[in-house]
Amino acid sequence: MSVVELRDVSMVYGRKAALRGIDLRVEPGKVYGLLGPNGSGKTTLLKSVLDANDHTGTIERAAGLRIGRLIEYPAFYGSLTLRENLELHARSLGTPLDEIPALLAEVGLAEFGGLRFSRTSLGMRQRLGIARALLGSPGLVLLDEPTNGLDPIGVRDIRGLVRAAQRDRGTSMLISSHNLTETASLADHLLFMRRGRIVRRLTAADVRGRDLEGLYAEILEGDG
Repeated sequence: MSVVELRDVSMVYGRKAALRGIDLRVEPGKVYGLLGPNGSGKTTLLKSVLDANDHTGTIERAAGLRIGRLIEYPAFYGSLTLRENLELHARSLGTPLDEIPALLAEVGLAEFGGLRFSRTSLGMRQRLGIARALLGSPGLVLLDEPTNGLDPIGVRDIRGLVRAAQRDRGTSMLISSHNLTETASLADHLLFMRRGRIVRRLTAADVRGRDLEGLYAEILEGDG
């Protein structure tokens, strides 16, 4: 049974078609990488899964599915500590507060729980955003460019966090990115998007050992 299934999902902003007839099944415990340049529809697709825009088509979710998300830049209260921000979100979700210390440890922020959010680095903010996305043990997590703006060490750290969270929790994930090399190291399935369409679907095995930069250009600059 699918965690989420999209059938013929489309979305129009004014005169621009942001999504065009998207069909997608997200299976339990699998990681799906959405790849494509800015404006290809990746973020719009994630927001559609959340019913956060006025799309058409059908989106079916598993009964009782909880969806965690980190879409665009994580928004927190600067005057609150990292722990207090997570506690605030946990209360809004109705999830236990006692899972917060373990979550902070899981994302490498155990010793920074008492630090005010306004004093954190971009990497720490992304880590906290991932912790918030994992609150309540969601069955599906949506991550929108989780390594955007980070230096190589930050990218490596966030990649490790995502891989560990999926492995240890068995959570399904949809991750948007424009970096094929990074996404191929995480995802079971790679979905290439251009102009609101999924133009190619590959598995991690399909791209193993290939020239990833060349493949990316071939797919996203072609006519498909």
